Amino acid sequence: MPSAAYINFLHIRIDVLKLVETHSFYTQNKPGRKSLGHLTRSAVVMLCAAWERYNEDLLLESVAYLSDSVADINHLNKVIKKTISFKVKKDQNEIKPIELAGIGWKSVWLNYARVETELLHTPKSNKLKLLFQTYLGIPDYTILWQPASATKIDDFVSDRGAIAHNGNKASYITMTKLRQYQDLIIDNVIEIDSKMASELRNMSSLPALPWTQDYYKEIEKYK
Repeated sequence: MPSAAYINFLHIRIDVLKLVETHSFYTQNKPGRKSLGHLTRSAVVMLCAAWERYNEDLLLESVAYLSDSVADINHLNKVIKKTISFKVKKDQNEIKPIELAGIGWKSVWLNYARVETELLHTPKSNKLKLLFQTYLGIPDYTILWQPASATKIDDFVSDRGAIAHNGNKASYITMTKLRQYQDLIIDNVIEIDSKMASELRNMSSLPALPWTQDYYKEIEKYK
């Protein structure tokens, strides 16, 4: 079974597939605009929500996995240790350092990561790179993506933002473009999920992968 983040991504993506099915029903798969832009715009918003949630879930799942797998904080990479230390020093809670005692650093690390993921909102490459570098010490998160995908995904997120701010005044999203966005996102999610499994195995120094690298695009295959 892949990561829990991937399975949840497929669940959220169901709404995108239903919107595509509805669009196909009304158009009978014939080209041309038929006043159905609300369906493709809605699908872009939902697809972006799935992409955002996937990255948030993956970060937290990865942090939780490492905290369960690593007994000694000294076995974490330097960036993670610096992040935990920096966050605790900045915390206005005067007794926060006490929470690091024993294995307390594990919950402190996860809680800080959780708070920061809740502030994401715009899942473009620069923000995701910073998030994964800060909490996992991955120098460039986009290395785990498919080649030359960062700019395309940033454009996709920008389209979502335009829809969110302008509604039906935003640029028309064709079904062709929506399908391209669908392929872009799910192909990258699969690529990331597989590479992150290998990354976490290396970071934990454990022989087994945290999850299996077998991927289907239909949630029904995992039931």
